[in-house]
Amino acid sequence: MITGRLNKRIILKQPVKTPDGRGGYSTVWQDMGTVWAEFRKPSLQTAETTGTIVSELIREISIRFRTDIRKGWRVVYGGKIFSVEHPPYDYGRETTVLVCKEVVK
Repeated sequence: MITGRLNKRIILKQPVKTPDGRGGYSTVWQDMGTVWAEFRKPSLQTAETTGTIVSELIREISIRFRTDIRKGWRVVYGGKIFSVEHPPYDYGRETTVLVCKEVVK
């Protein structure tokens, strides 16, 4: 069991498109649950775009096994917002790992 390592409470949020009254849509974030999580050590990805080096901090967040989370969802923890960047990985139907990067407001 991974119970002891799941020591952070996070909120999972799903994007929902709602009509904006002008023929378009706006995205609102619907809470899909509060769960216990483990934040793994961050990794740094560096890429060069238009001659500038850009670095992104990638976080892996482990939670109990779930099948409903998709790329594009958000994780909220301690005032920080993280975007789920890849479809979640599941490890033996016990753990789901979310690969995320922090959303800068």
